[in-house]
Amino acid sequence: MSANDQKEVVELYKSWCAAFQSLDVSGMKKLFDQEFQGLIYQSEETESPMYTWGEIDAYWDNIPGIVSSIPEWRVLDEKVAVDDDTATVYLKLATHIELVGAKEPLVGVLRATLGARKRDGVWRLVSLHESRHVDLAHLF
Repeated sequence: MSANDQKEVVELYKSWCAAFQSLDVSGMKKLFDQEFQGLIYQSEETESPMYTWGEIDAYWDNIPGIVSSIPEWRVLDEKVAVDDDTATVYLKLATHIELVGAKEPLVGVLRATLGARKRDGVWRLVSLHESRHVDLAHLF
């Protein structure tokens, strides 16, 4: 891993954060390795992951009809690991998401793990998993 690779992966995740918060659909799509055959995207609100670029592309096309704004999208914690041409990023984010037609906003901590690979000298996303903490204390 070079210091430059580390810097480029940090720039990739910051671009992901910026595109997400600003609802920049075309900017978000450019961050993915659209030709990679092993894509995996598990959004927090979908039951099953998306495995193809067509599914991810359609998902992001629909986001402006679901999300009206994201007033807060702030990194609380991060871990970046780079090894040769692959990278993993863990983020914990404070979020405030205004949903179209919802009675109240979705506010809380989002966890995201981003997988990236370097192809033709450019880092692109190949996997993404979003989740929120589930408190199990009430079960015991």
